Amino acid sequence: MRPTLRLVPVAALLLLSGCKALDPVALYREAARQLHFTLEKVEPKLELTFPLDRSRIRFVLNLGVENRSSLRLASRALGGKLHLDQEGTSRTIGFVSFPRGIDLAPSAKSSTAAEIALSYADLKDLWEPLQAVIKRKQGGTFRLDGEAELVVMGFNVRVPLRASKHAGD
Repeated sequence: MRPTLRLVPVAALLLLSGCKALDPVALYREAARQLHFTLEKVEPKLELTFPLDRSRIRFVLNLGVENRSSLRLASRALGGKLHLDQEGTSRTIGFVSFPRGIDLAPSAKSSTAAEIALSYADLKDLWEPLQAVIKRKQGGTFRLDGEAELVVMGFNVRVPLRASKHAGD
């Protein structure tokens, strides 16, 4: 009975200290929630070919990820939908996946690149707003809404990925 009595204060201390003492991943989850994402570059490249229905436009994107915590994190996957917001209207351009994982050093910023291509058929609905932003330099915002998947002590932790870049100025 005496060894059992010694465990009572330890159990009470663990209960009073909260779940963080029982969950070693909680500190990493909180660090993952502090990540800051920025779209550093959205560069459109028009590829005209003949016949025109084989033409396409490619967007090269650079995503910056700032790890504001003192913990090293590793991203397994980053991705989401790329939108063009202009004059109160939002149009989905497509899904972007950043194929390489990224090592996120503590208190540092890292970046990764991805590309999305739209065919001529995809461009039909988007041509006018894209042309207004790219060619005529009218205001607009490229917005990426998605998810970042991190590996923390063998567990997958998912956090929202939200970034934007003003275009057209």
